Amino acid sequence: MIIKDMFINFCIISTFLFFGNIVFRNWRSNPRISPFVLSCLTGAFLGLFGIIQMHFTFKLDNGTLLDLRQIPIIVATVLGGGISGTITTLIISIARLWLSAPISIVSFLGIANACMTLLITYLVFRTRQSFSRKWIITSLISTLNSLFFFLIWSGFTKETTLILFILILFSSFIFTYLLIERLRRYNQLYDAMSQEVQLDFLTGLYNYRGFEMKYNQLSQEKHIPFALFLLDIDHFKMINDQYGHSAGDAVLVQFAEVLRRSVRVCDHCSRKGGEEFSLILEHVEQQAEAIEWAENIRKNIEKHTFVIPDGRQVSLTVSIGIGFYPLHPCDELLDKTDDALYQAKKAGRNQFCIAL
Repeated sequence: MIIKDMFINFCIISTFLFFGNIVFRNWRSNPRISPFVLSCLTGAFLGLFGIIQMHFTFKLDNGTLLDLRQIPIIVATVLGGGISGTITTLIISIARLWLSAPISIVSFLGIANACMTLLITYLVFRTRQSFSRKWIITSLISTLNSLFFFLIWSGFTKETTLILFILILFSSFIFTYLLIERLRRYNQLYDAMSQEVQLDFLTGLYNYRGFEMKYNQLSQEKHIPFALFLLDIDHFKMINDQYGHSAGDAVLVQFAEVLRRSVRVCDHCSRKGGEEFSLILEHVEQQAEAIEWAENIRKNIEKHTFVIPDGRQVSLTVSIGIGFYPLHPCDELLDKTDDALYQAKKAGRNQFCIAL
């Protein structure tokens, strides 16, 4: 019977952590969800997990029912901090009182155990140690803490019961750790790959996919004004034709670096393809401010000395089209800004033009 209960509980833990990880990752990537709201959602989700855990108990040989409600409290505190852990603990405690019929001293001992688990996890995970070491320490102390409350309620019982109690609880903590560690590594790999597919392999700026993701994000949020710059290196084809494509690549890398240094860290620089670049400047909606940024970029490019692989130096200029949101709706902004870029090139290049 114990083996069957272990199997059921481990399946529940695996299912909740796997699907919870997917949900948590989607919440984390949603810009409309603040860190505080994310912590609250995580705590509520794992509180539900705790309630389910209380329904699937282990029956020990002295008739005691053991559940694994400590696991969601630990996971919530580790993933979401004290706020998540507190919410999970509150949900589990309320459910414990609600499910008790009638409410007894055992109910309050269970709540005290849950609160102590929260405190232990919070304090241990604030220390400067490796994740695995902190988890093992938390598991050991939480197991002893649960054993302490178990002994208060049941008094001294058979050694086999105590050993079984410790083995079930501690092995469940270790099983959860192994799952979380695997999911953490998967998330790191996923984040790295997600970042990589958004970056231009040559310049290190965002590529067109990265630009689209940022642009679509701002389009959905709607409340953040921004300026859109579309930039085109003047007569870039002549560099490729005269010096070769390796020289052209070297120029693109240096151009990207000058562009990156000419704007704020928070600004979104991307290479759309070839010699075409784009720039999104959030919270820039006044023409005077955008003109100042555009002129700064234009001058920095014009003054910079670009060195090609054979040591020769070349000079560049850039044409810039400027558009604004919400002055232009997002479904028109790209075309309007591209028209402005065309006008800047048509007017003689090495200048900027604002979308009408």
